[in-house]
Amino acid sequence: MIVLGLVGSLVLLAAVASAQAPTARVESEAIKSDLEAIKSELEDVKRQLGQILRLLQPRAAQAPNAPPSHARASVADAPTLGRPDAPVTLVEFSDYQCPFCQRFFLATLPALKRDYIDTGKVRYVFRDYPLDQIHPQARKAAEAAHCAGDQGKYWEMHDLLFRNQKALAVPQLGEHARSLGLQVPAFDACLVSGKYAERVSKGLEDGLAAGIQGTPGFVVGKTEPGPSVEGATVRGAQPADVFRRLIDQLLAGK
Repeated sequence: MIVLGLVGSLVLLAAVASAQAPTARVESEAIKSDLEAIKSELEDVKRQLGQILRLLQPRAAQAPNAPPSHARASVADAPTLGRPDAPVTLVEFSDYQCPFCQRFFLATLPALKRDYIDTGKVRYVFRDYPLDQIHPQARKAAEAAHCAGDQGKYWEMHDLLFRNQKALAVPQLGEHARSLGLQVPAFDACLVSGKYAERVSKGLEDGLAAGIQGTPGFVVGKTEPGPSVEGATVRGAQPADVFRRLIDQLLAGK
C-alpha cells in the first residue's frame, strides 16, 4: 500500500509538473520580452541624454582668445546669401527654436551681413540642425522655410520664424505663410507632405559629421569650388568681433 501510495504521488507530481511546464515557458517568454523592452527604452533614454548633453556642452561661452578647432562642412543644396564666389564662407548650423540661435540672428548676423555678406566678402550658408528632443517644433519650422523657398521667399520665412520663435506650431506656420503673401494651399501641401524632411535631416547629419555639438555652431573658412568648406569652428552665439577676427584673417590670406 505504501508503494502504491508513493507511485500515486509520483504520478500526481509528474502530472502537475507537466501542467505547469507550459505556464513556466509562457512566463519565461514574457519576462524575456519585458527585458528586451526595458533594454530598448534604456537605449532610447541614452540617445536622448546624449543629444541634451551635446546641446548643453557648448553653452559655456567660447573664450575669445581660445584657438579654434577645424572642421569640414557640407554646403550642398543649402540656402545661401552673398556672392557664390565670395572669398570666405560662413556656415551656420542652426535651430529655429533655439534661443541662442535667435540671439545670433538678432545681435550678430545684421552686422556681418552689412559689413561682409552684402559687400561680397562672405558667402553665408544656413544649415538646419533641429534638436528634436528639446525643440520639438524646430524640424517642421525648418521644413516651412524650404516650402516658402518654393515660392521664392525662403529668407523672408527664415527671418519671420526667428522673430516669432514662440509661434512655431504647424497652424502658426500657415499663418506666417499667409502674412508673407504665399499661396497657402501650396505651402500647406508642401508642409504636410514632408517634401523637405530629408533635406532637414541631411543638415543634422552633416552637422554631426562636422563635429557640431550644439546650436548655433559655425564653420568659417576659405570658399572652395566643391560642395564643402574647411575652416575654423565657432561654438555658440558669439559677438560679432569673434567672427570679424576670423574673417579678416582669412581675407588677409592668413
